[in-house]
Amino acid sequence: MKTTRRRLIGACMLGLSLAAPAGAQPDYPSRPLRLIVPFSAGSAADTVGRAIGDELARLIAVPVVIENREGAGGTLGTAAVAKAAPDGHTLLMGTSLMTMAVHMTAPPAYDVVKDFVPIARVGVIPLVAVAASSAPFKSWTELIAHSKANAGKINYATSGKGSSSHVYTEMLKREFGFDAQDVPYKNVGQAVTDTTTGINHFFIANLPPTRALIQTGQLRALAVGSKQRLAAFPDVPTFAELTGRPDLELALWYGFFVPAGTPAAVVSRLNRELLKAADTPSVRARLELNGGVLALGRATELEAMVRSDNLRFKVLMKELNLVPAGPN
Repeated sequence: MKTTRRRLIGACMLGLSLAAPAGAQPDYPSRPLRLIVPFSAGSAADTVGRAIGDELARLIAVPVVIENREGAGGTLGTAAVAKAAPDGHTLLMGTSLMTMAVHMTAPPAYDVVKDFVPIARVGVIPLVAVAASSAPFKSWTELIAHSKANAGKINYATSGKGSSSHVYTEMLKREFGFDAQDVPYKNVGQAVTDTTTGINHFFIANLPPTRALIQTGQLRALAVGSKQRLAAFPDVPTFAELTGRPDLELALWYGFFVPAGTPAAVVSRLNRELLKAADTPSVRARLELNGGVLALGRATELEAMVRSDNLRFKVLMKELNLVPAGPN
């Protein structure tokens, strides 16, 4: 009888061991997840992170707590995730910016390739050039002419050194041959406010925090970074049109990351659940509302993008003479 019982227990244990894949984390998640967004509330990353975080919480049956850690072009929050415990309970709402801003700190705040494990890409949102409705120019072409007629008097807002607003504006200055001085802000909200009141002449901004102001006439959209004109602003030209370069796109991709060393089984589960969470009508609608598109990509695809963008921006920023600000 005892022998029979031992055999039954042994068979059950064997069955369980075979059913559980190697490296599996049966107790994951064991507590709420923390999703660090390295930008302010209302930013594009925050908008995307919250939309997907809500769906993810429903799928894994634990809360997903959003933590906004803004500053230094997103490097503060990004670096915090790099140093977090690699157990899958701390995630990063990453963007293309993590491959830009890191080149503006010395020593680098993190290694974008070695310090993170990519999980999934979820979407792409274009940038938009905006100016106050009271500005003495009504288009990007008029802004260039105004800048050349007022040499040394034009400024533009950025959300920090090494941010997309900084890097892409410096690139456009070279492309169009005009000059303007950058005015860095600690958060997007204040940069948008000061551009709306005319303190700044223009701002290459994320679309989500500017869309409503454009629609109400407080800001004027001068150009958009998408390859095709946006349905919401059909009269606003693209930078691709203005430069005659159909492939030119000023946009940010969005994706999720965890610290290096996170168990493969956890990464695999997060990949599955995040792709499910993103591929929902509510998330798709939120992206489309902000001029973005759902662009799902697995870990390998996101890793390739990170490596490519990291090299591309390193070269571009050297060409633009954008140098590190010094020790953190």
